[in-house]
Amino acid sequence: MIKPIIMVIILGALFTAAVLNLAADSRVRNVVLRCAIMIAAVVGAVFYGYGYAYCNGFNVSSLFRALLAMCRMLAGINDYSNVAASPLLQNSFGVTLFWIGHFCGFYVTASAAITTLGEKLLRTIRATLLRRGPLLLIFGVNDASVAYAKDMAEKKHRSVLFVDPDDSSSYESTIKSFGGVIEKSGDAVSPCRRFLSKINLKPGSRRLELAAMHSDGRKNLKYASELLDIMTEAGISPAQTSLIISGAGEKASSLQINEGKGYGSVLSFDDYELTARLVIRDHPPCEMICFDDHGKAMEDFHAVILGYGRMGRAILENLICNAQFFGSTFRTDIFDPGPQNGFLHGQKYIDQYNIRFHPENGKSEEFYEYLENNIETINCIYICTGSPDDNREIAEDLERWCGLGKKPPMIIQVSKGAYYAEDGNGCCSECTNVYSSDVLDIQRIDLMAMQINHMYSASGSDAAKDWETCGYFARQSSRASADFYPAMLRASGRTAEQVLSGDWPPDGEMLENLAITEHKRWCAFHNVMGFDTMPDEIYEKRAAAYLEEKKKNGISSITIGKDMEAHLHACLIPWEDLDALSERENAITGGNVDYKQLDRNNVIALSDVLRAMEQTGEGK
Repeated sequence: MIKPIIMVIILGALFTAAVLNLAADSRVRNVVLRCAIMIAAVVGAVFYGYGYAYCNGFNVSSLFRALLAMCRMLAGINDYSNVAASPLLQNSFGVTLFWIGHFCGFYVTASAAITTLGEKLLRTIRATLLRRGPLLLIFGVNDASVAYAKDMAEKKHRSVLFVDPDDSSSYESTIKSFGGVIEKSGDAVSPCRRFLSKINLKPGSRRLELAAMHSDGRKNLKYASELLDIMTEAGISPAQTSLIISGAGEKASSLQINEGKGYGSVLSFDDYELTARLVIRDHPPCEMICFDDHGKAMEDFHAVILGYGRMGRAILENLICNAQFFGSTFRTDIFDPGPQNGFLHGQKYIDQYNIRFHPENGKSEEFYEYLENNIETINCIYICTGSPDDNREIAEDLERWCGLGKKPPMIIQVSKGAYYAEDGNGCCSECTNVYSSDVLDIQRIDLMAMQINHMYSASGSDAAKDWETCGYFARQSSRASADFYPAMLRASGRTAEQVLSGDWPPDGEMLENLAITEHKRWCAFHNVMGFDTMPDEIYEKRAAAYLEEKKKNGISSITIGKDMEAHLHACLIPWEDLDALSERENAITGGNVDYKQLDRNNVIALSDVLRAMEQTGEGK
């Protein structure tokens, strides 16, 4: 009695595993089906080919009967009786292999039928599988969100649930191919406690990553806010959650954890910023210039931007933040006869850096006259006209012109969501969809950034604890600093492997030069974010308020040299003036701040940033 029961249990388990495989993501399912086809083909060829030849002789009739028998395997039909006399089927091992081959053959056919006819069952199974492991919840179905989800499902093994308030029928087959599920109504679209139960989100259990990627940024904010309210009511810890959100701008900062409520991490983005960030990451300015043995740049950085709409502005801002090096002068020339609007010209940083505007386009005679006089100093030309066709036409003209004996700079065609780069020596690279890259992997980004933030903290806690109390802007700053690590490696002449093996930190002149570069980068980031140097009179007023509050309460919450509301910072000064600022502040507070040392510490922290990057799976 026991053996039949065991047989029933094993049979049920095998059948369940076969059905569950149909609901798994496409990588697993395709591997299993390929293996099943190969097993069926090999078993059929061996057992029927040998069996018919042995039982009926080696002839054309036996050959075609064996071929027909192999085809019948796909329909679940066997010719066992016709080859039973074969020596291969005279023992239990041979018979077992024979039936395994038949099962594999029929499973291939049955899988197609079940996938087609049993869609509702498979959807239920997929939804059940979503209840385990980290969940990626995506609000909004479009090209960008589907590409991002596919990348995360395949590379990070995330379970993916789409919430779609619109019509997403054209994306369903693609989403099913990597094991995703779509919810189009009910609790998912208007989140409530039942929805949290449905996805098995409980206090202290699984992790939820919300990607609000609807084309309407207002809907993204609304959904993220509603879901946050429900999770807060249910006692879900912010540490269990993260949010990436499109089209929300600075409003997204209100959703980051504050006084116990909010998402553990928040990353706001738009298509233009995301594309520019990827372009600069894949082709950093530091790779376009040379450095001496002490980390000092040996040449200036000179870029040209053709087109100054939103894409051109995003490229410019990322260049400003990532092309500041000790020993180098930053310069950008922008060509556009009709920039998008006056707001793009009205940024404060335009006057803080060597940025020149030219009222001509990239096809004009004036532009080529400019090139004739400046081609030897130009490191890169970014083509951002807003039209991929125009970008390509200008790039082809430039390549032909440079082919006439001119030094070819790198030429990068940049469109919203994609880029194509050619270095002038025949080496090309491209990204056709930025969402298929890891540029939105908030876990990878934050693991590196929190090491930078920890360096600035004096709390005595570990990096993760410091990150929990880190404000939205400070996180942005730390992320920007972490993004700059390739420049530190390039300037120092070291590889990531060398740093991780213990060849860090540098000392002496090298450390000092890298710290100056870090200070220039830090100033550039703050300038792009709208900050100005704090005037002396405002500094003195804040110092007086600090002393008054400290006298009254024993302590003061005022940071004298930083006014976040007015976007003023006393450290936005040349490196050589930082010692005087440190002495000035210490004379007021009685502290021992050393602003130059903070920049040095940021350089020293590079080894921790690289170790954090290893944790993300990127390796060295």
